[in-house]
Amino acid sequence: MAKTTPLGNAEKLFADGKAAYAKQDWLEAIRLFEEVRVQSPASTIAAEATYLEAMARFSSDMFSSAALDFHAVRRNYPNSPFASRAQYMAGESYYQISPRPELDQAYTTLALSEFQIFLRDYTNAAPALLDSAQKRIVEIRTKLAEKFFLSGQLYDKLEDPKSALVYYNRVLDSYYDTPLAPESELRVAELQFDRKKMNDARQALDAFDAKYLKDATTDERQRALHLRSKLPNP
Repeated sequence: MAKTTPLGNAEKLFADGKAAYAKQDWLEAIRLFEEVRVQSPASTIAAEATYLEAMARFSSDMFSSAALDFHAVRRNYPNSPFASRAQYMAGESYYQISPRPELDQAYTTLALSEFQIFLRDYTNAAPALLDSAQKRIVEIRTKLAEKFFLSGQLYDKLEDPKSALVYYNRVLDSYYDTPLAPESELRVAELQFDRKKMNDARQALDAFDAKYLKDATTDERQRALHLRSKLPNP
């Protein structure tokens, strides 16, 4: 009987891995695809095996390790047809473990970075992926804005206006295009007015009118008009 060549053995493992993957036997698929990578890392099937191993980890909610495998696809097989989708899925993996806005946002920031790299490096990727990445970026930026906004609200309730201003201004500096920007600008104006800093309050109101008036709610517009009516003439 002929001895099985290393590549032939890898191909058999790869076929078995795809069969396990099709049955959604994720752990068995991971084991088999990992063995393919060990036995034949430079073969023509290694890129797909690495990608499918990452997808099996993703499907079994092993998101952090999935991200590492997706990175391996791009790093080791940059010219493979799986590289662009692996970059997108690295972002999606971190997105899946992004916590509520009030918690630490390290994974959220990683997801944002991965999606931005995807859009930068793979402009010719599938339109559906490009559109999805752009939507994820909008969603992630809104979450990061909410984290700073909630901190501002907390310090506002604690009657620490200086700290509150730091966080509201962080929203305006870094996430000026998110839905919480109008309220943040208005809160800056109101806090500055309460601190008797009339010029700063007026500047914030002017910025609110110039940048956010069209996106502001009726309540925000009324508050802005009321606050302006209380300001002394410049």
